[in-house]
Amino acid sequence: MRLAYAIPLLLGACIGGTSPTVSDRPIFPVSYDAQGISVDGSGQRIDFGRAQAGVIETMTRLQGRAPTILPCDLSTRSAARWQDGPLLVFRNGNLVGWSNEGNGAGETCTPLAIN
Repeated sequence: MRLAYAIPLLLGACIGGTSPTVSDRPIFPVSYDAQGISVDGSGQRIDFGRAQAGVIETMTRLQGRAPTILPCDLSTRSAARWQDGPLLVFRNGNLVGWSNEGNGAGETCTPLAIN
């Protein structure tokens, strides 16, 4: 009898999946400074020099959505841009700069158009 109840639940999970929730604003507020990024009220930081994969994973959780990865004008650099959020600059796989709302610190990147 338990199996009869479980089958519709299992089928529903397989067929009717939902897409992950996407926030229209950051889930956790952050501040940007000369050394990198600070998660407000937590004492946690994402400083320049951190590995790109970990920075993108953490910022995606903080921002509530995934970024667009962009090539930069210099081949050693790439960037991650969050919609209505920051542009983070990476050189050789490490965080080296940010820009947001007309402010910035560290190295810069002019994102190349993606066709």
